[in-house]
Amino acid sequence: MKVLADWAASRLSLDEAQLNAFELVCSEHLKWNTVFNLSAHRSHDQVVNDQLIDSLTVADAITGSSILDIGTGPGFPGLPLAITFPDIQFVLLDSNAKKLAFAKHVVGLLKLQNVEIVHQRIEHYVPAHKHDQIISRAFCSLSDMIHYALPILAPNGQILAMKGPGVFTEQADAELKYPRCKINVRALHHARDEEKTRFLATVTRTET
Repeated sequence: MKVLADWAASRLSLDEAQLNAFELVCSEHLKWNTVFNLSAHRSHDQVVNDQLIDSLTVADAITGSSILDIGTGPGFPGLPLAITFPDIQFVLLDSNAKKLAFAKHVVGLLKLQNVEIVHQRIEHYVPAHKHDQIISRAFCSLSDMIHYALPILAPNGQILAMKGPGVFTEQADAELKYPRCKINVRALHHARDEEKTRFLATVTRTET
């Protein structure tokens, strides 16, 4: 886990227990991937860089007390963020039961008290309370993300959409469809220096 520790050194405050938790996520991911095809990442380095570190590139944007991860799959970015921020409550939502089973397995192994797993489509999800922040990684277009997120977002909440290089086209489309939303896009700095191809679109309401 040296790559993650080195990357996080100037960005996050991670203790030994958290680094050990990340190592467990990585090893379990590799084991499960041989049977359940959780992702295309088949090596330790790939899981560390493309699942763990990629998820943590948004850590400095996490400010709420209740975070919803839409389309979490096997738990990314929600699981790494929940390990990093144990005092914040995370809901991991997905319609794929097999992938969610991995997230549930890891939550059990690590005894994470700040994670709720929800097997449901976003269209049918009705939370007990609205979320401060709603995040996704390669879930759907930015316009669709805003469409699904706004009804369950707290009045002063944020939508955090992790995107690739097509983000600016998606931003232009979303700004036309949602003129009452403000959209800011910034680069995400990755261990592989892919900041030019990884972005975070942050969406807030200009009116409630």
